[in-house]
Amino acid sequence: MGSTIISQRLHVGLQQLTALAAVTHSFLGPNKNHKFIQDESTGESSLVCTCFRVLEHLDLTCSVGQLANETIQAHQKVFHSGAGCLLFMAGVWSRAALECLHRDISIPHIVSAMSEGLDICCKVCRSNSVSIEDVRPIASDSGTSVLQGSPHTVLRNPVTGMNPSHGALNNKKQSRIKLTHSRHFCANDEADKNTTPGLFSHAVSSKGVDIAHLAEAVSHGCVDAMSLVVEVSKMQSKNNGSGDSCRTFDVNKLVTCTLPGLSEDHSCVLPGCVILLSAEQASLVHHMKEQKWQVVLINGDLSEKYRHLGFNSKNDISQVTDKLDLKGLSKEDDWEDNVLTTLLKNNVNLVLVNGEASERLTQHCMSHRILVVERMKPDILKDFAETTGAVPVTYATQLSKHCVGTGVEISIWRDCSGNRRRASMAVNIVADRTALVTVVLTTSVHSKLQTLEDCFWGCAYRLHHTLKDRKLLPGAGKTELLCVQILQKHIKDNGEQTRGKDGTSAPQAKQGRAGNPHRADVFQLMADGWMDYISTLMLNSGTCSKVDAWTTINQQLVDLNGGLSLDANFSRLLLRDDTEDGMMSPDMKRSAGKVYDNMTVKLEAWRKALDLVFLVLQTDTEIITGIDPKQVEGQSNVMVL
Repeated sequence: MGSTIISQRLHVGLQQLTALAAVTHSFLGPNKNHKFIQDESTGESSLVCTCFRVLEHLDLTCSVGQLANETIQAHQKVFHSGAGCLLFMAGVWSRAALECLHRDISIPHIVSAMSEGLDICCKVCRSNSVSIEDVRPIASDSGTSVLQGSPHTVLRNPVTGMNPSHGALNNKKQSRIKLTHSRHFCANDEADKNTTPGLFSHAVSSKGVDIAHLAEAVSHGCVDAMSLVVEVSKMQSKNNGSGDSCRTFDVNKLVTCTLPGLSEDHSCVLPGCVILLSAEQASLVHHMKEQKWQVVLINGDLSEKYRHLGFNSKNDISQVTDKLDLKGLSKEDDWEDNVLTTLLKNNVNLVLVNGEASERLTQHCMSHRILVVERMKPDILKDFAETTGAVPVTYATQLSKHCVGTGVEISIWRDCSGNRRRASMAVNIVADRTALVTVVLTTSVHSKLQTLEDCFWGCAYRLHHTLKDRKLLPGAGKTELLCVQILQKHIKDNGEQTRGKDGTSAPQAKQGRAGNPHRADVFQLMADGWMDYISTLMLNSGTCSKVDAWTTINQQLVDLNGGLSLDANFSRLLLRDDTEDGMMSPDMKRSAGKVYDNMTVKLEAWRKALDLVFLVLQTDTEIITGIDPKQVEGQSNVMVL
């Protein structure tokens, strides 16, 4: 990111947040530039192209960096997208807050005006959201099905008129942002309801809308990954009796399996789950092919020493028995014999373990043709419990005939043995009437596996949020451009209020909301942040320079203020390719004018970004107050990052 000079006395936190956000600017937009992060101590390197992966691998020693990382990771854990937008806006609004401080604007005025500005823009976004029923396909020049918004959903100019009833979340009251020293930020009640993990616990139905068309609208240039998501929807719809159409998508019945060594063309979608087994284990599968397996599920480790979370052992109590151990068996040997006897008694062929399994017990089971598979994901165990009738248990000693499930089939899918790799086989485990689907991601470049998996899950959750919200925001910078325009309109109205109708100065109580004389300045700095976001999108697309991007944006604002509607022309400017090297792919060109963003994800990212800025601003203020700029002139206490 080059060198960034940070003053060590004036609001270091805001400067650090701005510098940290600048690292991830190249990840914005469909043309993401990958970065290699190298560990100087070990020499190992990682390939990343998302901001949350960058923060994971960086050694963040400053408190602001750790706070930003916690914010990004918390957002990513819930939404699985929008982290780049969050960090970018936190950076530009930190710079805006610093500029406000340099202009001697008080912190209460900064917080009040920025909160008001965000509330205004969120209201405009909700008013201009597009219903998923109005997103429909059109035919491209090549005959391929593409998307564009319905003519009835052209974005309304907020200067000439808006329709507030068109918003999906037409909340009239927005609660004030609360500043606390918690690492978990306080948001309004409606946002909390929309971000709880429980919202994602059930399948979402398109209710008459073709999911394949919506998927293309929110693919964001990840065509291959979104194609796999569409295949998942087709398979889940078929399992639900909807035929070959895309009518259902359940992100909770979806898992991934990464296989290095194969080309990316081998990526596919399979029912059930896919796991890697050793050659010895695969031979057992081959021996029992086309047979139904009896299965038991273990939540935890399959070992004698395993105890569930929260178990407290009594160190001051010793076990005393009056029976003499004549067999000479250890406690672990006795436990293994009991478990194996129980499995054989109930005709169990397959043991799926959430944690790790005892190596000795695994080998003993293999000799009796019982397959033990460890490190199974909780979602997989849950699906097998629902489809086979198996009852998950914590300890193997709890097993009985009532815990055994039936109707499992295992087949060998592919031999994954490669050069300098031990023999391994990929097998497909499927239960009758299963809704579980596995996406197998393959690549010949091992360092790309994590990137491919992140890209896929980002596409999957963008489609999930689309179906859940049933509303979309125009993408490719159009929503941000509307925010800039509405803020400039309020700046103009604020200036007229300040001058008064007769040209004289109006009373201070009428200058802005709650008598804030700096409202216009803060609004303009916030608008500059969104302008920077749009220009960075255009710069990363390889279509123009930053200066040309700002010129294009300003011309679009002039057209909007003149009463023209914002159509696909701006998106085509964003995605045009007049460069010599032709950076834009055909898929990106084909998607011009029909890019959409998730409404809840974007608005929540903005809200968290501003919360982060406010928290850092408040913390800096409590550490340094009353510094006179004249006192630091000529001092050399600067730090280069």
